[in-house]
Amino acid sequence: MVRATRYFSPIDHDKTIENAKEVLGNYWHHKRLAQRTKIVLRSPVMDGMPKSPSYGNKAEDKLVSHADELYYIACCEGAIESIENEDYRIILVESYLTPKTTRKSSLQLAAHLHVDRTTLWRQTQEALYAFAEICPLVKLDATSVQQ
Repeated sequence: MVRATRYFSPIDHDKTIENAKEVLGNYWHHKRLAQRTKIVLRSPVMDGMPKSPSYGNKAEDKLVSHADELYYIACCEGAIESIENEDYRIILVESYLTPKTTRKSSLQLAAHLHVDRTTLWRQTQEALYAFAEICPLVKLDATSVQQ
């Protein structure tokens, strides 16, 4: 059932949910990049020999990249923690933030929340939309007006 306010909302709910899935789907990629960048950061080597001028600052680029990855991770985790509904938080953490090897299946998650699979799917959609409203990384798409 679709709420009446959804018909009059300037936000395209389905596209926004897809955007939230994309952001959360990239969570582990950014987490791995943040871990790799931390290992790669080193002090510059100064040997005193004259060299041709280099353009760009590779050390600074690595630091900025590392900060961006940490920001991405913090945004995702903070947005999920900010969601008021505990079931929504559980669904998002189990579906996206938990490593794939230890994730619960949809049946296990539904049993844990004491709901059926259809209700779990609906709650997942609502949880993704709640995440999208909070997380600054998710683009809230406007509905397209067709004439």
